[in-house]
Amino acid sequence: MQYRYVCVAGTFDGLHVGHEALLKRAFAEGERVLIGLTSDIFVSQWKKTTSMPVSAYESRKKALTQWIEAHTWLDRATIVPIDDPYGPAVSDAQLDALIVSEESYERGRAVNTRRAALGIPDLALIVVPLVQAEDKKPVSASRVREGEIDRTGKLIMPDFLRDELAQPLGKVLMGQEVRESFVRHLTDQIISVGDLTTKTLLDAGITPQLMIIDNKVNRKVFTDLAPIIAERDFPRTLVKSGPGFMSSEAINAINVSLQNPSLGVRVIEVEGEEDLLVIPAILAAPIGSVLYYGQPDAGLVEVLIDKRSKARAGVIIGQFT
Repeated sequence: MQYRYVCVAGTFDGLHVGHEALLKRAFAEGERVLIGLTSDIFVSQWKKTTSMPVSAYESRKKALTQWIEAHTWLDRATIVPIDDPYGPAVSDAQLDALIVSEESYERGRAVNTRRAALGIPDLALIVVPLVQAEDKKPVSASRVREGEIDRTGKLIMPDFLRDELAQPLGKVLMGQEVRESFVRHLTDQIISVGDLTTKTLLDAGITPQLMIIDNKVNRKVFTDLAPIIAERDFPRTLVKSGPGFMSSEAINAINVSLQNPSLGVRVIEVEGEEDLLVIPAILAAPIGSVLYYGQPDAGLVEVLIDKRSKARAGVIIGQFT
């Protein structure tokens, strides 16, 4: 630890990964950590632009204390209420350093200006980069409160999209139509999303270039694919994604697989749920390829990858941000 006593401040409403990055850096840098937690008075005077209410001070302090205790840092921490944007950082001569984000760096400089006016030495300003959500935009408490992302920065599917996504993104096939589609696209590049869809294709003697599975059918464990994948030694990429969100690691794995055909056949195995990954798969798939996925209680959906299907997928994924 480089400093004896460091300070960090914030509202810390609904502790998210951005807050955690600031706090972890504070405890990594300082033997003791002074945490200025904005009071209810501060929130009423300085957070008027917030679209949704901020939790009460005592509620935020309790959650913050529990988080610190879970990391075994409670004996090194002091939490104090602050009623203005500067708090004790201006007047406490014992402090050595101030933890700031990229957004609050200028406030840190203002703190040092005020300390200089009081004849108190400057604080070292330790800048912590903003933590990005899955959409590469910064994680913020307001985005979490508004249900745009969760506290880890994952994109959350808006409720209004559920009805739209319940509609098939292509032609629903049943019975003989499925077999005819397989024959029609036998020489095309094929992508499958879903365990039962993937097994149906493999049983028909068709090996998709990319198979996206989660080892479940109707949310129940499905083990029929495991021995086939093992026997044929398909390369696998393990990712986490869903339900209700698409992770950046899953999207990246899809992009790599479909934009590098020289890699050959690939399996993306999802811990979570693969349903929503139909959308980025459509966007990444080359024009002229075909994607199949299952529609609950309906049949197999055939999506012809063209400008129209990509445009629709682009509109849908844009509404996650």
